[in-house]
Amino acid sequence: MLRRILLLILLIPLFLVGCSSSNESSKVTLEFWTTTAEAETTALLDIVEKFEKQHPSIKVDVKEVEFGKAQNQFKTATLSNQAPDILRSDIAWTTEFADLDILLPLDDKVSEKDKEDYFDSAFKYNMYEDHIYGIPMVTDSPALIYNKRMLAEAGFNEAPKTMDELLMMSKALTNENQYGVFISPDSYYALPYVWAFGGGMISDDMEILINNEGSRNGINFMQKLMNEKVVQPELQFDNWNQAMMDDFKTGKVAMIINGPWATTDILGGAEFKNAENLGIAPVPAGPAGQDSPVGGHNLVISKYSQAPDEAYQFIEFLNNRENQAHLAKELGILPTRQSAYEDAELLENQIFQGFKSQLEVATSLPVIPEGPLLLNDFSAYLPKILLKEISTEEGLNRIGDSWEYLIN
Repeated sequence: MLRRILLLILLIPLFLVGCSSSNESSKVTLEFWTTTAEAETTALLDIVEKFEKQHPSIKVDVKEVEFGKAQNQFKTATLSNQAPDILRSDIAWTTEFADLDILLPLDDKVSEKDKEDYFDSAFKYNMYEDHIYGIPMVTDSPALIYNKRMLAEAGFNEAPKTMDELLMMSKALTNENQYGVFISPDSYYALPYVWAFGGGMISDDMEILINNEGSRNGINFMQKLMNEKVVQPELQFDNWNQAMMDDFKTGKVAMIINGPWATTDILGGAEFKNAENLGIAPVPAGPAGQDSPVGGHNLVISKYSQAPDEAYQFIEFLNNRENQAHLAKELGILPTRQSAYEDAELLENQIFQGFKSQLEVATSLPVIPEGPLLLNDFSAYLPKILLKEISTEEGLNRIGDSWEYLIN
């Protein structure tokens, strides 16, 4: 009897070790690839820690992946059966991955309440062939960014609401020391003009619109601004982005079209030591309406994840209203949930509310696997068109021909 008692006493530590091992082995581990920079990743890790405390049976391993390599790395990892459970995917990649059938459809996981909360233009990038393949984590859209002081001194209390007002105000703001508005040779910043005058890219039924009358009118309006000499005096477009930012920060140009990614740099400029001088408004409307393109990142789950339910639990937590508002305040990124902008601090922030106004009248690029390539052709020809090296009609027809070849 004594020997049995002694044996049981000796076995107790082994039982305890065995129980501990069993608990550890039952814990689900999720691998999450993020394309964020160091500061963003640090903020994400704080949310991961909160999630793990609330879900002790789930562990999230976060891996930073270089943005420029992540798209191909995800495809390669999938082929070798080593794909992460979750990826922070650029919007342009999501459709391609869905077309390759390597993402988990989320139709039965995303609630109707969540769908209604997300901006339509951001959520659309997660839809492909009537299925949901992700949820939008971060969004952005170029808006009209303006110098309140310069507009006030020219007699204007608010930003232009129409393209006609943009031209009129730019004339009033232009003199030997300054000019009204900067014209960019990049297609992403030209699209608001194209859409304002009834143009487009590719319709939902795959009709090419870039060379229609509305698109020509939009580009011609950009040239009209140039012809009226209310834009930057040097029009060779060399190092244009730096020139635009330098001119705006020093009060040489009153209005630019740019996105939220530019605001930190702008607020470091001499003109904006007082942040209240920075104005943000939707890009002015034209005869056909008011639009600006939307970018951003989605959270997607690999089709081959061994823990799809837990993976969705995590991305749903990461993307809830509170965490979106937290990341916005920490990093300056735009939430995709409309409700996040109701956070008390964000309600008082003119930058977030200004871009929210733009997101309410923004639109997605064509949601097709070839989508990322469309802007390349457009940007290749746009400077030649603006500088009248080729006619607007010829240039847009060449872009249309390239797109026809691309999608057929």
